Amino acid sequence: MEDKLYWYWLCGKVRLPIKKQKELMDIFIHPKELYKINPAILKEHMTQLEYDRFVHSRDETAIKKGYEALHRENIRFIIQKEAAYPNRLRKIYDAPYGIFQKGQPYEEKELSIAIVGSRYPTTYGFEISKKFAKELAQQGVQIVSGLARGVDGTVHREIIDKKGQAVGVLGCGIDLIYPKENFQLFYDMYANQTVISEYPPGSEPLKWHFPERNRIISGLSDGILVTEARARSGSLITADCGLDQNKEVFAVPGMITDKHCQGCHGLIKQGAKLVENVDDILTEFSEFTGFSRKFPKHSAKSLAKAEKRVYDMLSLKPKYIDEILSTSQDSYEEVIQALFQLEAKGYIKQIHQNLYIKKM
Repeated sequence: MEDKLYWYWLCGKVRLPIKKQKELMDIFIHPKELYKINPAILKEHMTQLEYDRFVHSRDETAIKKGYEALHRENIRFIIQKEAAYPNRLRKIYDAPYGIFQKGQPYEEKELSIAIVGSRYPTTYGFEISKKFAKELAQQGVQIVSGLARGVDGTVHREIIDKKGQAVGVLGCGIDLIYPKENFQLFYDMYANQTVISEYPPGSEPLKWHFPERNRIISGLSDGILVTEARARSGSLITADCGLDQNKEVFAVPGMITDKHCQGCHGLIKQGAKLVENVDDILTEFSEFTGFSRKFPKHSAKSLAKAEKRVYDMLSLKPKYIDEILSTSQDSYEEVIQALFQLEAKGYIKQIHQNLYIKKM
């Protein structure tokens, strides 16, 4: 068999959990070596179900037929060493060795944000999720979510309506529609966006698939935004995955008496950034230059000299007043007055006490 068929066999036929796949690949390096080994050697390292599946999966004819069927269904199987494999995902420690992709080819964007939340959101949860999805998309940000009911589906519909860039990550085979009520959304995603799954076609939406799926949602993203979540919401698993992957985590606050917001409040207590608008997210990614071109530009021609000097010292990277003072040629009083006037005129924003950014 050709090289890629061995990877398809590992990811699409053997169906071992990713942890077990990694253990085996640490030993065998390439699935071709695993494919050819005497199965008896592995028996004590597998459950009986895993062992039986492993033994019966080594059918070259069936492997080739399964791989050919992918092409007929317009499903791409992409392995890590291929350029089409998402670069962000490749960097996480438990990245899948191969993914199944349908719809538009995956395209790496400058900034990618996952938006997740309750499967049964309140009206507030629906509206705030739509607002963030729309405004992030307008700034050229790619949105990642799980194509589930509730917030996920709402986010994807909003992106499709606004012709933004979105990636949907499934907890089942890429040929299955789950939940069933999202059938139209799936067809729209297949036609206009990118859909990804680590599970081969025909895989049922098993309960344990979704926590595994969440690491891919966060892995495809630079940051995770939780818009509404209960204290035990699955969205918090995605946030935890993001923290493990060194991603930024954001949470939208709500009423302290609302149980639908307890998960978000818990994240904020643990250090997630409280966000009220899109700027609160974008200011954490000063290297993302794509969005700055889309903000309304201020003219600095009418500023006083001290104001212009302070304005020129600021950027989208937050800067404390002490840092501004230490590099400024103006007096303390002039800098304070300039900051006050710039903020009043809408040129800059104080995002925390004595911490300023430029509003482009």
